[in-house]
This record gives sequence, structure tokens and C-alpha cells, in this order.
Amino acid sequence: MDKQHLHLIDCNSTPFIPEGWSLEEHRRNGFFKFDPAKISLYRSRKQKNGRISGRDLRKELADKSTMNANVLDYLLAYPEIIPIKWKDKYVFFWGTIYRDSAGNLCVRYLRWSGFDWRWRYAWLNRVFDATASAALASC
Repeated sequence: MDKQHLHLIDCNSTPFIPEGWSLEEHRRNGFFKFDPAKISLYRSRKQKNGRISGRDLRKELADKSTMNANVLDYLLAYPEIIPIKWKDKYVFFWGTIYRDSAGNLCVRYLRWSGFDWRWRYAWLNRVFDATASAALASC
């Protein structure tokens, strides 16, 4: 059996919460058996043609199967299973929305630093362009 099929991610548990932050929304998505073929990277039509505000993108993603931050944290623990083709992307995990210590809504994302995988975050009051993709579970 392929090694990546052995990774079962608990998307029901509480994700990592940075110090001083709180959870605004966390979609509990059950257990996810990691398989890169079952993850699609979504970009809004507005992103492809320019950009979209984070708040509008959040609304657009409301009825989609967005992956939550548990998947992000799991991938950081097992970076060898992260698809190589993600190295030039910013992969956002919209299934978990945080409120930072200043009260701003934000979403965490995964990115390649040039040396290793790291998480960062973006405020929802910023704009998202074609470089930002939302990780969706696809059937």
C-alpha cells in the first residue's frame, strides 16, 4: 500500500490555535484519509481575472468542502506527503477561520519557504489574487 494512504487526519478535533488567537469558525469534517488526488486547489473566477476580497471569497467558499486547519497542521508534521506541485502555491485552509489578538479575522495557509514548509496567515480584509488557492476535498 502507498505510504500516503496510511495517513488518517482527524478533522473533528480542535486545531492548533496560536497564542492570543481564538476560533471564529471551524468546520468539523470527520476523518480524512490523506490522498493528494482527493484534494483540489480552488481559485475563484474573480481571482483568476484579478482579485477578490477575503470576505467575499469566504462567502463564495461557504458551500464548498473546504479543508480545515487540522489538515494544514498534519501536513506540517508530515511534510514528505505534501504534493511537490504545491511548492509554488499558497494553499489556504478556509475550513478554519481565526480571530487574531487584535480582533482581525484571518485564515492560515501553507507555503514553501525555499527550504521548508511553513504556515502563515492572511487577514480576511485583504485581497486574494491568483496565487492563493483554497484546499477542497473532492470526491
